[in-house]
Amino acid sequence: MRFFLTLLLLLLAAPVCLATPEVVVSIAPVHSLVSALTRGLYEPQLLLTQGNSPHSTSLRPSQARALADADLLIWIGPQLESSLARSIARLTRPEADMRLLPLEGLKLLAQRQGGFWEQGADHKQERHDHSDQGVNPHIWLSPFNAKLIAQAVTRRLAQIDPQNQAVYEANLAALCQRIDLLQRELSEQLKSVQKRPYLVFHDAYPYFEQAFSLNAVGSIRISAERAPSARRLQQIQSRLIKSNVLCLFSEPQFSAALAQRITSTSGLKSGILDPLGKTSEPGEDAWFILMENLAQNLLSCLGPQEQADQNGPSSVDHASD
Repeated sequence: MRFFLTLLLLLLAAPVCLATPEVVVSIAPVHSLVSALTRGLYEPQLLLTQGNSPHSTSLRPSQARALADADLLIWIGPQLESSLARSIARLTRPEADMRLLPLEGLKLLAQRQGGFWEQGADHKQERHDHSDQGVNPHIWLSPFNAKLIAQAVTRRLAQIDPQNQAVYEANLAALCQRIDLLQRELSEQLKSVQKRPYLVFHDAYPYFEQAFSLNAVGSIRISAERAPSARRLQQIQSRLIKSNVLCLFSEPQFSAALAQRITSTSGLKSGILDPLGKTSEPGEDAWFILMENLAQNLLSCLGPQEQADQNGPSSVDHASD
């Protein structure tokens, strides 16, 4: 009897090892921010790996299990991960669901239509009603929003894992400092191309445009899910002839055939912008590499040739060559 009492006392005196929380993040840029917050503790799981589009993908059994086991699922919302919304609602526990749209305090911008955007229209104005209707969901491309997302995630992580709250908060401070430094660097780099007009494949970059005062004037696709009609393409090509647009940017998540067809008839330079960081390795550096690549590809296509040469290898080509 004395032996069992001694054993019980030893077990009660032993330190309690709490399980590591299962944190799942839907897309790579947000996963990068969360990875910086959990640095030194554990690595969150990335749900949609390279090659998976949040707009159109089907869950594999391993991904469905990750949703079911998650203590915290961080995703943008059905405005972006439209094909996953039903699975998330069915598989994820309500208390684990953390949608980033709409977080209180986010700078939200309206979704613009395809074609040329009218200058001076409301497409650059912020949304203050915090409804998720008509909001552009690419919120992670704003340094301000990235910091606000990190702050909100830190609070949730501290709730589910209070023993590591101090670590999360220290990591948050370091992350915000790094984001501020990058914003200053990119602002200085992009000054030379702020007024130069360009077209994008779909309206994925208004937060980046606003943060760095860029001059995107339209998009080819109406949305990621809807291809442009033949009539809209004809209107775009007609406007291009009379415009001073310098460059058309396609995206690696979509076929480049449509962009190539437009550049081949208009003489536009072409480049690539990737809002998801498809080619980057997942991890805490991925968001920073994504933002740096966006800046460098804009400079390569919009800047003078001598500037493009200084920026290193470019994805730009002259369709008329």
